[in-house]
Amino acid sequence: MTGTLIRWLLSIAACLWTAVALAQSYPSQPIKLIVPYPPGGNTDIVARVFAQKLSERIGQPVVIDNRGGAAGTLGMGIAAKSPNDGYTLVIGDLGSLVIGPLAKPGLGYDPQKDFAPVSVVSAVSIVVTAHPKSGINSIADLLARARAQPGKLNAGTGGQAGPGHLALELLRTMSGVDIVHVPFKGGAAATTALLGEQIDIVIDGSAMGQVKGGKLKAIAVTGPRLPALPDVPGIGETVKGYEFTNWWGILAPAGTPAAAVARLNQELTAVAALPDVRERLSELGLAAQSSTPQQFADLIRTETDKVAKIVKDAGIKFE
Repeated sequence: MTGTLIRWLLSIAACLWTAVALAQSYPSQPIKLIVPYPPGGNTDIVARVFAQKLSERIGQPVVIDNRGGAAGTLGMGIAAKSPNDGYTLVIGDLGSLVIGPLAKPGLGYDPQKDFAPVSVVSAVSIVVTAHPKSGINSIADLLARARAQPGKLNAGTGGQAGPGHLALELLRTMSGVDIVHVPFKGGAAATTALLGEQIDIVIDGSAMGQVKGGKLKAIAVTGPRLPALPDVPGIGETVKGYEFTNWWGILAPAGTPAAAVARLNQELTAVAALPDVRERLSELGLAAQSSTPQQFADLIRTETDKVAKIVKDAGIKFE
């Protein structure tokens, strides 16, 4: 056996020993979970639900670090440049991993190169809401009225180029209807306008409370049916092939040891299956989910392609 071969075999053995040792000892200290949005929003709530349960399972604190700013991209940039030792994580979503980088390519991080995806943890279909007095009770009603009165119906969303706007543009493209987009500074403002019958529909999750209170009517969701609204159909049940969802997932900086990513994926998958976690997210209109790291990486790639096409087809201009 040559010296070169012996050195190669010893190197392989050392790598395997290191991986086994890391898998057995990780984590041995607190983990920081960066939330790239201010406290109180859905991203922050999802992060805290999973952080608490993850901490209980691994026996180490999982500390939330809110780094809001620039529509989620500031915190993602900080996470991308953090040590890749398995002790810094970040929760990303459609906005910070897809929309933001498309809007501003020079952000300083590449979602597909600068992170090691761990697992998707939650997803949500965006709710399409109408005023009970409008007579619009379904997507079929909405499309029929839009075709009869092109350019007359108004759809409010939480902002230009946000998830609600993209969902609307995909519907316009796939169905061929002319519905006017009215962007607001946040979903709450759009919901207030709908309550005042100033617009015809809202595409935003902020109206859920008004739907539960009976003041507004959910006529459809943009993806799979929600546990909180099981009788409200997806748009895809009327417009075949239509689907648009928002989602959240946990990532680590690129280069994080594979053994740490695998351990985190295992634990997050178990957390997503807990009945109390599923119930808590369902109360918010969200659904707990899990994935493999590769499935999460594929999701970021395919969603980037999908959103880029929506933006191009609709001629969306980012603010």
